[in-house]
Amino acid sequence: MSKHQDSKLRPLQRFRNRWSTQRIIIVVVAILGVGVMLYPTAASWFSDRVHATDISGYVDSVENLSPSAQKTLLDEARLFNKELPSGPLRDPYSLNENGEKMVVGAGSDAYKKMLDVGPGGMMGRLSIPSIHSDLPIFHGTDDETLSKGAGHLFGSGLPVGGTGTHSVLTAHSGFVNATLFDDLDQVREGDVFSITVLGESFYYKVDQIKTVLPEETDDLRKVQDKDYVTLVTCTPTGVNSHRLLVRGERVDAPAAGSSQTLPSQALDPGFPWWALALLGTAVLIVAATHPRKARPKPTTPDPKPAGDEDLADSLLR
Repeated sequence: MSKHQDSKLRPLQRFRNRWSTQRIIIVVVAILGVGVMLYPTAASWFSDRVHATDISGYVDSVENLSPSAQKTLLDEARLFNKELPSGPLRDPYSLNENGEKMVVGAGSDAYKKMLDVGPGGMMGRLSIPSIHSDLPIFHGTDDETLSKGAGHLFGSGLPVGGTGTHSVLTAHSGFVNATLFDDLDQVREGDVFSITVLGESFYYKVDQIKTVLPEETDDLRKVQDKDYVTLVTCTPTGVNSHRLLVRGERVDAPAAGSSQTLPSQALDPGFPWWALALLGTAVLIVAATHPRKARPKPTTPDPKPAGDEDLADSLLR
């Protein structure tokens, strides 16, 4: 074998010595295990980032509209609410005998056009300060919509306020890829949440929290002389046998600086610390599995023969 070929094989041999098959398997399995544990946190971070982007895009779209155009859209939505029938609403998650949702996901074409100024059919923004939730609101309650944010239940009032209106907003809880209404069960009576549509903010104080069966929808009906918004999600998480209803009644805007005030900008999900945790874990695993070089044993000089020492002594004399 030539010296050139030998020089090429030496780095490969060193790599094989350092990275045995067993070591590679240990490192890969350990990193995958940590990745699985961090996945919910990472997925939630990415979802929050998308929500913040959607909300920022919505704010920009509204700002590009003239005040008269904004007023026209709000007036159309309020007229739409007045013409809504007062019949019972259906549970947004119930399925028929064919396994299909009983509620039409996006509703009529006229409904789809209402308040449609944001990206992807976004109609507004829902903020629940007590649980640090800030979600875009979309038309309908189909699966695609509910994977992106809060969905407006078709047949309920559009979320633009007004006496005798009752808007119903729903979102998943326990959704693997996003934190939506996961913490809705931590909302308490007296908490205030807000909805922003076309630059106008509407505030609602929680006055009723109920857990009901899917077919029990009487609490979603319109009530004369009341301005309600109800937030709906499935409960218990993973079982989804019941519905959690968190109802708010319209109140005046809280004082400036209050913890219940709607933030002017979309909530930033912050720095992805989970990425540092994954990187740090990977470094530690690689370091822990790195093969250690054996220390060379100390060598002692061989003793000289006795005859040589006697000869040297005799010469010196």
